[in-house]
Amino acid sequence: MNSKNILRTLAMLFSLSALVIFTSCGEDGEDEPEPEPEPTETIYQLIESTGGLDSLKKYLDFYPDLVATLSGSGDFTLFAPDNNAFVGLLATPGFPADIRSINPDIVKTVLAYHVSASRFEAADLASGTTVSTVQGESITVNEDGTLLTGATNAAISVTTADIKATNGVMHVLASVMIPPTVGASLTPILGTNAGTLLLGANFSDLATGIGLADAFAAEAGVPTLVSILAGQTTHTVFAPTNETFAAAAAGAGVTVEQFVASLTGQQWYGIIANHVVLDTVEPTDLVTGATFPTALEGSQLLVFNNTEAIPAQNGLGIYLDSDGNVDLQDPTTYTGFNAEVVAPASAIGTVAANGRVHVIAGLLTPPM
Repeated sequence: MNSKNILRTLAMLFSLSALVIFTSCGEDGEDEPEPEPEPTETIYQLIESTGGLDSLKKYLDFYPDLVATLSGSGDFTLFAPDNNAFVGLLATPGFPADIRSINPDIVKTVLAYHVSASRFEAADLASGTTVSTVQGESITVNEDGTLLTGATNAAISVTTADIKATNGVMHVLASVMIPPTVGASLTPILGTNAGTLLLGANFSDLATGIGLADAFAAEAGVPTLVSILAGQTTHTVFAPTNETFAAAAAGAGVTVEQFVASLTGQQWYGIIANHVVLDTVEPTDLVTGATFPTALEGSQLLVFNNTEAIPAQNGLGIYLDSDGNVDLQDPTTYTGFNAEVVAPASAIGTVAANGRVHVIAGLLTPPM
């Protein structure tokens, strides 16, 4: 082989080698995906920076411990309801239109149900998977990947999955999830007097008393207060607000929690039953001398409506005697009234399907 042929052969080999190297590099570049950027925000910061989650942030901010959890170290999962999810929840018939008017303990329970202390990415949410939450109950994944909770919607969809955070992952939801126990207890009472009292933010202390009373009722085999307040029998509740409980606790030199705990479930049953009249009491019925038997056997409420004799102090000047120590013929006994009507049902819109709620200041203690 002469020198020209040798040079021609070497040139061809060089060209083929370069082509192979060039082709190999191109294939390797195509096979390697772009690396996913490392997250830089906590889950709580993601809530702040992700559009459409303003309502969730606003409600979480009422509970610093939940904010601290979603801001702290760990590997959490947050199922984040978007703004439309909360609009849909508050549009539920019988549900308060403003979340601020809902018992804050219930709101916190619902929000905590959306947080898991373990990481669940979309690939982990296979059919039948159960996700434990920091609230204490679990979420179940349906066959189609939707979520089963205690909400009336049995197939809640994830609209955006796997938004990564430094301390976990966030999935955006189209609906608010309800813990099973909350759904089971609240859904049947929406639109009733029981719903007004157990959901109402201003009646959360009364709701605690009802819970203690009904624990006693279940043990004693007597009708629970909730069954009365959610039942079809029309009735009227004279309902003390949290302010009344705070005043009673202050008078006893204790906290509200200590005041509520100082009475047994049986005592709360008698006290709260004495606030319930098993009939409709309209605001126009609250006239001097009117009497109304209560759900506590042998007890009745006596009305005194005379601001000339006793000016209004905490309400309208309509006073109630519940323990029988006021004689309307003897003004010296007028200091014995137990409560004053603050707002009749017509003034605050608390007219439910099964009766009325009149807001009062004071506790209607039963006769000794």
